[in-house]
Amino acid sequence: MANFINPHSKLDHQSEVEEICSLGAIVSNVVNHLIITRGSKGVMTMKRLKDAPTQLQVRSYSGEIINTIENVSGAGDCFASGYLHGVLLGLEEDSLISFGFQAARDALLSKETVPRKFDISKDFEGIKCTETWIHSF
Repeated sequence: MANFINPHSKLDHQSEVEEICSLGAIVSNVVNHLIITRGSKGVMTMKRLKDAPTQLQVRSYSGEIINTIENVSGAGDCFASGYLHGVLLGLEEDSLISFGFQAARDALLSKETVPRKFDISKDFEGIKCTETWIHSF
């Protein structure tokens, strides 16, 4: 997506996280809120700051380690559906990410791409933001 928006951008990054932030800065010219799923490394969110248009608030969330994965197909879509379910309930970002992780976990543990039943709980408090920083571009 970043190459489509800015095909001539040259990125000089030192780490995976720096690359994600650089690409996120490009995409944030079109999309205000980004969610980057990183498999077993968790999720990052990015929001363009209203008062500082050349800065992004970046938050990192660690994922739950699952040792008995049945199927990876559909996990990202299920994460998105859990996240959006939380949005419709008016929840805060930590809870949105928790709902997404719970739905993705159910997909990973299912032999089907989309499980027939999801086990998502509002009382689940296992997911918290592990790091927050400002990325300037």
